[in-house]
Amino acid sequence: MKKTIVLVAVLLYLGSLAFGAGRTQQSTVPTLVWYDLGAVPGPADQAENVRIMSDYAEQKIGVRFEIRNVWWDGWDTLINSAEPFDIAWSESGMYARYVPVGVYADITDLLPSAAPALWNFIPQSLWDGMRMGGRIYAVPAYKDSSGTLFLFWDKKYVDKYNLNTGKRPYTLEDFDKDLRTVKAGEGPAFYPLMRARTSSYLWRDDEWTYDGLSAGVAWMAVRMNDPARRVISTLEQPETLAKYKILRAWYKDGIINPDAPQLTEVPRGRTVADDWAWPSKAETLAVMEGIEAYVPVELGNSFLNTSSIRGSLIAVGANSRYKNEALKFIELINTDHKFRDMLAYGIEGKHFRYVSPNVVERLTDTYMPYEWTQGTFFTLSTTVDQPPTTWDEVRAQNERAVPSVVNGFSMDVSGVRNEIANIKTVSERYSSELVYGDVEPEVLIPRIMAELRAVGFDKVVAEAQRQIDEYYK
Repeated sequence: MKKTIVLVAVLLYLGSLAFGAGRTQQSTVPTLVWYDLGAVPGPADQAENVRIMSDYAEQKIGVRFEIRNVWWDGWDTLINSAEPFDIAWSESGMYARYVPVGVYADITDLLPSAAPALWNFIPQSLWDGMRMGGRIYAVPAYKDSSGTLFLFWDKKYVDKYNLNTGKRPYTLEDFDKDLRTVKAGEGPAFYPLMRARTSSYLWRDDEWTYDGLSAGVAWMAVRMNDPARRVISTLEQPETLAKYKILRAWYKDGIINPDAPQLTEVPRGRTVADDWAWPSKAETLAVMEGIEAYVPVELGNSFLNTSSIRGSLIAVGANSRYKNEALKFIELINTDHKFRDMLAYGIEGKHFRYVSPNVVERLTDTYMPYEWTQGTFFTLSTTVDQPPTTWDEVRAQNERAVPSVVNGFSMDVSGVRNEIANIKTVSERYSSELVYGDVEPEVLIPRIMAELRAVGFDKVVAEAQRQIDEYYK
């Protein structure tokens, strides 16, 4: 009996040593905490999916990871809670707010040594756009990093009315003429430009013609081709007034639907849509809208500025214990084709299958993350409902995009936060009325500018100009 007890004790002791050894071995593998943009709580099998993906990451670079989803309105709460993280999604506005208060790690000197393939993969112009005070605090998602505004015309009306959509350049005035042609042909009850209160890229002057300095200040910017880099009020520029007069006329003349100011969502099946995009997006959009075919029309030129570069970022936490490992992980996301597909599409055989080495077919809609938050498009497979040339089109637009004269400059807003908050209140009150309201823009714009100046707009402009002059001296 004593021998049996001794034997059992020895076996238990040896088992505990083996278990302890396993725990020790497991604990040497860093597990990165990744906060990503996504619905909360996320898919029911997310933990299992991530476990399989972690196995791959551990095999490749010796790290594991877990994903915690945060919705759009949850980021300030997360950051204010001081919850530790290793990497987290970010974007232009968050980057400008959180870098000055030390939320993100300075990765400038780590990048070339910890992640050399990542450093060389992303173009230098994008790294320049990430700099604040000359330093880099996040990795840009190298995708549609430039901006190109497209209109997508229903081909049925292009053919029926012989619209001049092939004209280059195709201007807002050309668009006005074509809209009026379709309106006249289809009758009073037909609205060729269906809008909702919050929908349209057409009047975003700060993104279309101007560089908003990543400051988040409505109607304050530098013209992207101005060598003097003068900070101006975009509302007071002649071309801005001309554009708003056209938009206002569309509403009065029944080209825009009369209930646009009340709608929160545009009805499906638009005659013409607008988006920052690329030509082959017409095919995907046609499926989404239930249109047989769209004709893509480029409106304006491709541009590159700080805001377009910072549209989607991954930052390393300032308090992370695994900064080098985090950068190696971000490098893996961007440079490893198989891992990039896993993150975007899920587990092969469960969520998707390959129909060719670079084209996938989804098998389920239970795993649908925002792939644009994760990393590059250029190592990502296309889906069967996308043309295989999609990412080539995006890359070509990036390469021909003209950089803003202030690309790489980012305004430090810490000294004018109160003024910016008040400007935001004014802009939110008037932004829809400027396009859809009963007041003509010649009357409304001076009223808006008076209110903006009353809450400190000129002070913010002067501070932005001071910083630009100092930066470029």
